[in-house]
Amino acid sequence: MPAQPALPYGTVVSPAGLNVRQFPSTDSSVVGFLANHAQVGLTCKVRAQDIDGNTIWYLMRGTSHERWLSARYVANTGTVPFCNTVLSAAASLATQGQHPHAKG
Repeated sequence: MPAQPALPYGTVVSPAGLNVRQFPSTDSSVVGFLANHAQVGLTCKVRAQDIDGNTIWYLMRGTSHERWLSARYVANTGTVPFCNTVLSAAASLATQGQHPHAKG
């Protein structure tokens, strides 16, 4: 069994699996698929299209392009921040000439 991703992460809880979207909407292109019980790192969340009463969508961590998951079918472990706080912090560091993940 593979190791769990670093926190926060999500586990797919749909027996049929879950489509990964280019943007947080079912109108957006499907760019991938995750099987039931798949675990993926989560960067942040936004409020977007309502899926069965849940308006939260998660941005997957560790991909070169944006990849979105409907929270309706993902059980998160750990606290997932809203994207505006994560992205504004990264932008602030960038304007100061720092990289948010740089060492030293």
